[in-house]
Amino acid sequence: MLGVYVHIPFCARKCGYCDFHSVVAAPAAIERYLEALSGEIGYWARQIGGAACATLYVGGGTPTILSANQLEQLFTKLLTAFNFEPGFEFTVEANPGTLSSDKAKVLAEAGVNRISLGAQAFDNRLLKAIGRIHTVDDVYASVELIRKAGIDNINLDLIEGLPGQTLRRWQETLAKAVELEPAHISCYSLILEENTPFYLAYQEGKLRLPPEGTAAAMFAHTQEYLPQHGYCHYEISNYAKPGREAQHNLIYWRADPYLGLGSGAHGFYNQIRYSSTDDLEQYIQTWLRQHPAFASWEPVSREQAMDEMMFLGLRMVRGVDLHRFYQRFQCSAHDVYGAEIRQLTERGLIEENDGHLRLTKCGRALGNMVFSAFVR
Repeated sequence: MLGVYVHIPFCARKCGYCDFHSVVAAPAAIERYLEALSGEIGYWARQIGGAACATLYVGGGTPTILSANQLEQLFTKLLTAFNFEPGFEFTVEANPGTLSSDKAKVLAEAGVNRISLGAQAFDNRLLKAIGRIHTVDDVYASVELIRKAGIDNINLDLIEGLPGQTLRRWQETLAKAVELEPAHISCYSLILEENTPFYLAYQEGKLRLPPEGTAAAMFAHTQEYLPQHGYCHYEISNYAKPGREAQHNLIYWRADPYLGLGSGAHGFYNQIRYSSTDDLEQYIQTWLRQHPAFASWEPVSREQAMDEMMFLGLRMVRGVDLHRFYQRFQCSAHDVYGAEIRQLTERGLIEENDGHLRLTKCGRALGNMVFSAFVR
């Protein structure tokens, strides 16, 4: 499977916790960026030579900050340039407060069949505290617009462990999310990334996060509550109604190839790992001249590919497909990681079941430690 990711690095406002590549830009800069992106789309279309693509994901930033006309032109370019399989998953990220009926109509008419909506919380005090531009009412309005346009595969992004968030407030957020009956819910734990306003405020003692025990209780409640309401827990942070798993994200977790287009995007194709510059002006200048300038470009060794298949696959609740590992590398995962597998199994952090190596419930809470054991 080959996926295509397209990065739109623009937001109405930069959130205090966010370290994704995004900027607040003038309309003229957005137009120039889209022109440069069009050049990169053409470049990659020529590189892959008509290869079938299984998914398309337009993320950011905030893709729905673009105008309806800009969205329509971008989608037309992408759908014309690449050979997408029939019925492919076409996801666009949207933020409440940036979606209109005109934009929703453009999304639906272009064939977008999945929307990932950045709700983050169902609590206006928390939304204001973390710098979101929307309210809870905007979340409800956005869901209504999306469904009226005919798109029923909706993901809600939520964040647990926010400053001032209690277990009860997290439980209320989950309950309100479930009441909307989205097809998919992503629950991410807040991580303080260096050089973000939240990180700096925390270092200065100006930001108070929930106690470690409360954060653990939020994680545990999520794992119990969502499956009780029909959501299958299929990846550490992701839950889906049956058959509604995020196909594009599964490409990442299975270590399959994908193209990354746009400033700051990363890709993995033909055993090459690459990234594009996150200097917006440099990105625009190089692609307007049709002279690609990648920030990094390196071959992925067989050893690296094995490691990635292990630690990415372990993010999935089902785990690493050991037969698929053997098919890809012509050796057993036990031959390569025998000592690590034995030690982690003895500690009750991983287990083998139905041909898959997976995290135990205890292992999910210590995922990063387990993953690091498979990085040589």
